[in-house]
Amino acid sequence: MIQQANTSDIVTALVASNRISSEILKTLQQLLPRVTGTFTMGAASSQVVTEANVAANSVIQLVPTNAAAAVLQGSNECLYVSSISPGVSFTVATGAGTNAAGTETFSYLITTPV
Repeated sequence: MIQQANTSDIVTALVASNRISSEILKTLQQLLPRVTGTFTMGAASSQVVTEANVAANSVIQLVPTNAAAAVLQGSNECLYVSSISPGVSFTVATGAGTNAAGTETFSYLITTPV
């Protein structure tokens, strides 16, 4: 015979599920800390981005936030992370080594595995 769960049982199960989900999220955030920021690319072939929370094993994702940055990322000038100075900064450079226009804005997300 199948018993129907009462409302109290359902609420109890949902509260427990929510608590477990929160604990999983906290654990993941501790294992993969994230840092975000923004920068404007100068009219140069490289740009140093000051970021004290960057580590040698950080993964840095760049996201264009204006049309000029999107055009840059879609060209042979696409930015890449050329170096990381742990605890200090990271440097981005243009793919072909020529200057960007200087108006490109970016957001970045840094994930550092523990």
